[in-house]
Amino acid sequence: MYNFEYLDKSKKHDILPLLFDIIYENLKEIAPSDLSYDEEKAEFINEVGIALEKEPRKMILCYCKGELAGFLMYYTRENLLMVEEVQIIGKHQKTMAFYRLCSFLLSNLPENIETIEAFADIRNVPSIRLQKSLGMRKTESHDLQLYHFVGDAKKIRKRFERG
Repeated sequence: MYNFEYLDKSKKHDILPLLFDIIYENLKEIAPSDLSYDEEKAEFINEVGIALEKEPRKMILCYCKGELAGFLMYYTRENLLMVEEVQIIGKHQKTMAFYRLCSFLLSNLPENIETIEAFADIRNVPSIRLQKSLGMRKTESHDLQLYHFVGDAKKIRKRFERG
């Protein structure tokens, strides 16, 4: 039902507005911004567009029946996986989309990954619960608006192995 592909970075300007709309829909009630929709969108497209120019940064697009259902942006460094953003469209939340997306990611990572890190807005209770349910623990963060989570990649990988 779900299929995945890595973003062709040469086409990022076509997909980034669609990705922003997913984030906006998911977070407008949970973690509203002081910026207008247009300002937020322009900032996202600019910042993520620049970030994607860096080689280690990758993005996986999730599709269901040919329609964009979500995405995951990450990078690896040595033995670390940093998950920067995971968003699933509302109608695909609480389905197998997240599980399949994570399984795809983990099956395409180098075996030497030992640690997974991610951040969550302090207002985003669903994200915080999800990270805790994966066995990730909250650590010190220098940003007062974000919680920083760290987890054992081997333990998390086992949760997403197909069996």
